[in-house]
Amino acid sequence: MTLLLGGLATSCGLVPEHPGDDVLVLGFRVREHTVEIKVPMCAGEKISRVEVWDPGDDRKKEKRLWWGQDPLGATAGNGQLELWSPTDYRKVSKTEKPASFPALVDVSADFSDGESVGDLVDLDEAAKHQAANKYWTIKGKYMSAKEIDEQLSCRTG
Repeated sequence: MTLLLGGLATSCGLVPEHPGDDVLVLGFRVREHTVEIKVPMCAGEKISRVEVWDPGDDRKKEKRLWWGQDPLGATAGNGQLELWSPTDYRKVSKTEKPASFPALVDVSADFSDGESVGDLVDLDEAAKHQAANKYWTIKGKYMSAKEIDEQLSCRTG
């Protein structure tokens, strides 16, 4: 569920080394041709990189599907990002968004301070759950951007 900075492989098995990551959830919106995420953030934090991985299974190896470096724009500063966008990042991978997603994808966001957060999510399932001005989470509930940020102690006092 997290991504090691400096390494280019996801490491879902690292959850024990990052016990706080299993409490935080990302928000997801999947509409037609866009995949949006909301990353929980504190004031002053900056996202440096976002990656999407097919985590693989016992028959196939994990594979990076896409990455974006240095998100741009006003919403990036709030942790609201579009995946597979060729223009919303300073640098992006050349890979196109797949016509269909693997059963699960690992979405990870790295912060400039070396911390990271991520979720293993079924994007097809996320696409079934839409609510105005809300994001769907892997816990099966809808959350506003503010509620996603309030998972962090910096946002709750």
